[in-house]
Amino acid sequence: MLSVALSAVNLVPELRSTNVDIYYVVVAGLIYLIWLASLVLAWRGSRGGILLAGLIAFVEFGVIAAGHFTTSPFDIHVYSLREGLWVAALLMAILPVCALTAMAAIVSWSHPTGRIRNPRMIPLLVVSVIGAILVLLNATDSLRRVDFGTANPEDGTFAAVASVILWLVGAFWIARVRRVGSILIALGTFIVWYSFITLHVVSGTSISAIASNSGPVWAGIALAMAALAAASFIAALALVVEPLVRRQSDTRLPSGP
Repeated sequence: MLSVALSAVNLVPELRSTNVDIYYVVVAGLIYLIWLASLVLAWRGSRGGILLAGLIAFVEFGVIAAGHFTTSPFDIHVYSLREGLWVAALLMAILPVCALTAMAAIVSWSHPTGRIRNPRMIPLLVVSVIGAILVLLNATDSLRRVDFGTANPEDGTFAAVASVILWLVGAFWIARVRRVGSILIALGTFIVWYSFITLHVVSGTSISAIASNSGPVWAGIALAMAALAAASFIAALALVVEPLVRRQSDTRLPSGP
């Protein structure tokens, strides 16, 4: 539902900036209504709804990525200068929710009405969601300062989005396939904390400079993002290594008489 809502809101600045015309908005609005209906059907276990919801999410991801995360007249930097930073945050949020919708469709195809509950992974999921929000907020502030190191704003923001997608997909997948989910979390969080160290510790803009330029709140967001990413990275590695260590320990146990 969130993917439909965010995509629908994005139609307003798209039309206002003349990136699209009224006919595009009408057609897109109808597609979003179909998307919403397909999500409801998917929730009820309909394979047709699952297929349609995942397909529209995939197409929406491609349209947003191609239209605003590549060098173009309406790339995310130019777009944010015209319509405001909130539009950049909106675009960066649309891609992860569309990716999660498509992933959920893939998983639900084999388990249309299945539910997987693993309460032990809920804290990791909560941390991942909070961390993802912090990454997007930090990327929004970096876009305002045009502070992505040697990368251009389109590549820098897309890298942030990619890390969020890996982090969230891993967090949602970990209850189903523990090792795969842990590896995805490790990859996503590695991008986050490594970029932080490269851009704000080793070189680039220091945290004190961010505090001076953007304010203490944004500096705190950057620090909290890096801390959660590092903690999640360590936790993910521990979840990967623990079964291997336990298996080795079991094989070394002496056999009974």
